[in-house]
Amino acid sequence: MPLSSPTSDLKQIMTRLPTMTEATNDTHQLRRFEVYGVEVLQVSYDQTQGLWRVREHRQVREFEFDDIDLVAIEIYDVLHDMQLVF
Repeated sequence: MPLSSPTSDLKQIMTRLPTMTEATNDTHQLRRFEVYGVEVLQVSYDQTQGLWRVREHRQVREFEFDDIDLVAIEIYDVLHDMQLVF
């Protein structure tokens, strides 16, 4: 299966992240990101602290960010690397 367009992938990521900051149903937001139906990572956002956590499943790593752009880059890199595995 061919890789999707890098611009398209990044645009989708950048669409999902701001909804986490704008959500009003809970101060902690969680989103899952998948490749070919396999969950690759989870992203959580703590609105009270303004902190993002990216938990990567494949390498069992967790990163913390305070910048949405850095979160998007990390998500993109992890998803892209996983696509290359298949």
